[in-house]
Amino acid sequence: MHGGNIYFTDQKLIDFSANINPLGVPESVRTAILNALPEIVHYPDPEQKKLTKAIAAFHRIAENMIICGNGGADVLFRTIQAIRPEHALLPVPTFSEYEKSLTENHCHITRWIMPDLCITEDLIAELEKNRYDFLVLCSPNNPTGICISPDLLIRILETAKQRQIFVLLDECFYDMTENLDSMLSQIDRFSNLLILKSLTKFYALPGLRLGYGICSDADRIRKIRKIGQPWPVNTLASAAGCAALADDSFQNRFHVFLKSERDFLYQELKKMAFQIWPPSANYIFFQIPDHPELDRELLRDGILIRSCDNYPGLDHSYYRIAVRTHEENLYFLDCLKKIIR
Repeated sequence: MHGGNIYFTDQKLIDFSANINPLGVPESVRTAILNALPEIVHYPDPEQKKLTKAIAAFHRIAENMIICGNGGADVLFRTIQAIRPEHALLPVPTFSEYEKSLTENHCHITRWIMPDLCITEDLIAELEKNRYDFLVLCSPNNPTGICISPDLLIRILETAKQRQIFVLLDECFYDMTENLDSMLSQIDRFSNLLILKSLTKFYALPGLRLGYGICSDADRIRKIRKIGQPWPVNTLASAAGCAALADDSFQNRFHVFLKSERDFLYQELKKMAFQIWPPSANYIFFQIPDHPELDRELLRDGILIRSCDNYPGLDHSYYRIAVRTHEENLYFLDCLKKIIR
């Protein structure tokens, strides 16, 4: 189960369940897609040369460190299929596709329940105690929105490197945070690290599907590229990605909007006296034990939120909402207040 499933009803919904940029698709990306339409009579570039070059320039890294895919999930599945881990450590609660992809590749999984829903130094002790060959981390984590401190993350990576554990670090929501050090600054230091990125959230392109991974081990990247379908990125998605990465003005406008609107929504929710975790990306995680069917109650008002009851360690009292436009956030708050009264 994922957020963003608006297809189960004909009812018009305001979708707070998917963490997508509420500003919508940048005009530059719309134009690029339209300009690329004549090219769809040809097969896409199987090597995604233009897109790879744009990603390399954006992050200032070598092109042979990049693997592109049909969304971040595609890169995730292909990476695990290429590496074939035998015993993975999976901190939970977190995004369900990690476990699904590991299970499909017959990997034994040990769930590690995060203390207070966050990564702590106890994880290092766990890595040293047992024989793992794969570790999945998500920062900011989905659904909690909690980031791993850079210092702790580096220590975890150092331990994993010493013990020959490959680490997949999901940074798909990193671009929606402030004052956080991406581990891309450490990518040359850890050849056992692949950082997962997505363009679908920030640039509101979930229906187009576009993600990529970065690893300093060029041989490993070549191996992952050989896994899966021969055309993982379609022509329109490639054109959209190139345009999106070049649109500095949209990136700046979104960050100004997000800081203001996320803080507003968070502060208003805090006034309602239920447990809420400080957000770092474009979504907010909270718990309302007295309203186990809050998602169904809000549906009557045309609002779709994400129930987190299918995350290991969580139940039907936990929810996640995206930050939407100011008008939509006001409507959500009004409906929520009526319910919890």
